[in-house]
Parts: sequence; C-alpha cells; structure tokens
Amino acid sequence: MRIAVAQLWQETNTFNRNPTTWDDFDRWGIARGDAVVEEYGATGELSGFLGACRDWRDDCEFVGLARFACWPWGRVDRGTWARIRQVFDEQLEAVGAVDAVFLALHGAMAAEDEHDLTGALLARVRKRVGPHIPVVGSLDLHANITKRMIAAADVLCGYHTCPHLDSVETGARAAAALRSMVDGAVRPVTQWRKLPMITAAESHNTFTGPPAPLYRRLQELEREPQVLSAGLYMAMPWFDAPELGWAVTLTTTGDAPGADAFGSSGAHDSGSVVSRWSREVNSLRGRCWAWRHAMEDVQRLSPREIVDRALAAERTPVVVGDGADATNSGAPGDSTHLLREFLSRPSIPNGALTFVVDPAAVARARAAGVGGGFDGPVGGTFAPEFSQPVHIRGTVERIGPIEFILHGHISRNLPVKMGIGAVVQSGDVTVLLVETTGPGSTPLLYEAAGVDPRRFRIVVAKSPAGFRADYEPFAGEILLADCPGCATPDWQRLDFQHIDRPLWPLDEIYIRFSGTVSKGGVR
Repeated sequence: MRIAVAQLWQETNTFNRNPTTWDDFDRWGIARGDAVVEEYGATGELSGFLGACRDWRDDCEFVGLARFACWPWGRVDRGTWARIRQVFDEQLEAVGAVDAVFLALHGAMAAEDEHDLTGALLARVRKRVGPHIPVVGSLDLHANITKRMIAAADVLCGYHTCPHLDSVETGARAAAALRSMVDGAVRPVTQWRKLPMITAAESHNTFTGPPAPLYRRLQELEREPQVLSAGLYMAMPWFDAPELGWAVTLTTTGDAPGADAFGSSGAHDSGSVVSRWSREVNSLRGRCWAWRHAMEDVQRLSPREIVDRALAAERTPVVVGDGADATNSGAPGDSTHLLREFLSRPSIPNGALTFVVDPAAVARARAAGVGGGFDGPVGGTFAPEFSQPVHIRGTVERIGPIEFILHGHISRNLPVKMGIGAVVQSGDVTVLLVETTGPGSTPLLYEAAGVDPRRFRIVVAKSPAGFRADYEPFAGEILLADCPGCATPDWQRLDFQHIDRPLWPLDEIYIRFSGTVSKGGVR
C-alpha cells in the first residue's frame, strides 16, 4: 500500500508585519521525497501516523512528498508560497499513483495572497489524486476550519490537548481513520458547525480550563466504532482571514441513508444514526457558545504589578506568561515592556530572566565577546508599533548556538535551531538575546544557553497557555502579563480587515441555535 506523506506547518499571525520567507522554512528544515520520512519521520504527527500504519500492516510503502515547517511568524510571502506550490506539484507528479495521502498540517496558515494555505494545499492534492483516494490530515486545535478544507479532505484529526501534548497521538488517530476507510470500505461523512467567536488563548487549557469537559466529550465520541474523528477547533484568534471562528467537526462512517461518498462535507438528517451525530455536533456547538464569556475571564497584570507580586512571593520562580509577545503565537518576541520594568527596579533578589529576539543585539554582544561590556538598544525592532527599544548596559556572560530537541508542548523530537544566542547580565536582570524566533514556552530555550530558569525569582515565558506544561512542575507561582503586542487578547487594539462580521467579542451577537445547519456552518 503506497501512502504519500507530507507536512505544511506554520501558525500565521497576520498582525506580525514581518513576512515568512523561504529562508525561514529552510532554517527549520525543508525536505523532499524520501527525506521527509527519513529525516522527520520521528517528529510529532508524522511519527504517530507512520508508527500506527506500520502496526496496521506490513506492506505500507511511505512515499515522501515535501516537508515545509517553520515557527509561527507573519504571512508567507508570495514568492515563497509560489515555490511551495511548485514543489508539491512536482512531487505529486513524480510519485505517481498512490493508495492514500497523509498531510501533517496546522490549519491557520496564510500567505500575502492566500488566506487559507491549508485549504489550498488540500484542494491541490485532492485535484491531483482524484475523488476516490483517501486524504487524511492532522491539525492543531487552533486551526481555522474552512469550507475548502472540509470539502477536500476525507478525515481531519485535531489535537485534543492544550498545552499541545498529543501531536504523536493525533497522527496515530489519523492513521486509525485511514485504516477504517480501507479495511472497512467506509465512506466518511463530516458534520460541522462554525461559531462566530474568538477567545483569549490563556483560557484554552483543555486540562483545567473551561473547555476541558468539551474535549473529554470528543474523546468519548471517538471511542464509538462509527466515529472516525471528533474535533473542537478554538481557532488562532490573531488570524485576519475569512471564516475566522471556532468550529466543531464530527466525521463518522457513511453507512446511514443519505450519506455522501468520499470527500463529503454535508450534514445529513436522513437516518437515525446521522440524526444522532447531528444532534451531538449541535450540542457541542451550543456548549461552546455558552462558555464564551468564561473564556474571556482572564486575570492579567501590568508589568509593575507583575514585579510587585513576584517580589512578595514566598515561592519561586514566579513564571510570567507574556502572551501578547508569544513567539508560539507568531509574535516577534521583541517586546521590552517587562524587561523595561525589570531594569527599573533597584533590586530583584535572585534576579529576573527573559529573552528577546534581536539579531542586531546579538551581533553587538558577539563583537564585545564573553566578559566584554554590552552597551546598546535591545528589542522593539520587529514590531515598533507595540514596543520600543530599551537601552542595556551590562556584561556578556555567554555566547553560543541555541539548539535543542523540543519535547512537550507542540511537538516531540523536533529539532530547534534559533541561531546564535548571547546572555547579557545587567544588575539583577539576565537577558538571553537570540537571532531568530522559536519556542517561547519551554525552559529548554534558557537551558540551551547554559542558564537554569529554576534559580531565578522571575522567569518570562513568551506563551499565553502552553508554557504551563513545562513550567508548572517547578513554578512557585504563575502570572499572566497585560502588555501590548501583536498577540494581544485586547481585540480592539487589532485592525481586522478580512474577517466575516459579526464576530464575537468584536461585535455583540445574539444567536439561538436550533435545528440542523447546512454544510456552510453558522453565520
């Protein structure tokens, strides 16, 4: 059985003015053909899918198409998106006939000239392989589900956890859905509903937050033999694109009267089984809508309040989630609001630790050398509309490559390379300067620079929620910062141009959900 395998993964923050380029993908690893499986087959969703397929049958032949992945940033530039399309077209032509396709995707990815790269790629693959070849994919639970995505794929499986700890398991679920399609000769039918809402990412915790019982229900549904995939997608909110909003999906076997063939995206009411699934999706949709106010009820503190609380804390480190500058959410990682407050304090016992993405500052540190004096501006270069540079005088403590293998939130076995890093000490403040963006949610970032975040009083994680997975085991206290940034949850600070309106909470909406909604979803 020949299975084509590919990956197109990036979470796009459309409010980050800096475009994602070919070099950005190249830095994180572009692969074609056999290299897709050989070099990245042990990472995240690819690992889960390949492993489950190998357990399923011995005759699986995995045919690599292409792998494009890079860390969240701004829109993909036109030229890069054109080259990505060309590579996929060439690879699809080269591999010839296949029995199935698996695509590891994010689901909230945009280019300068295309709002929905995920849907565009799925449609491209579907056109190439035809209507009868199974096409399955994996998604982040912050995917923005679109009509084009649903129409082109047979089954889409999304993460069930935030922090995202189930990337491998999600790939395995996609393989299980493919197995059901092939061994059982079933025809998937997808029920889905859109909700005109976005919510603060700090509240998206699926273990302890408001949506936790909804995700437990998805897992219960997927234990039923007729359910191939159940999904709740809370949407990347900093994604100025049509069809933005939460979505509920339920893909089942199409053995009830009125079901469509492969590629169906319809919601059908003929037959008691299908009616039951429709009721399930409607119920989940209604529960999501009912939780929207609770999802926005998040306590955030100003930089001054953060430091005051941290200085009074009995247990340390106090870990601060700077969501507005979250590199995991596509922000540049160059905010100086917390750093400026740290530097203004005469004393912070045990010190404060943060990082800033600033290649020019790294260059100045390298010119000074280890032990040399650092004297210059830091930060505020990628997003000057949200943050201004701060002047630092200090000593360069360490210089070296920032490289590690990411385990935990977002992926497993993912090689991370953030260029050269420089540790600068200024009084009680330690700043890790890095050349390029990367995971702001993990202490592995600081440890790669030879700095132990556990010994500080204050540690900054540039992440709204996912950082809890790796920091909670040793954090004395966790606080959330209220700062400007292109990943701010203060929606009124952002200029949405392309979304469908009305959209809550930008607009007041009253909706009474009842009955069955057509395949276009709720608007």
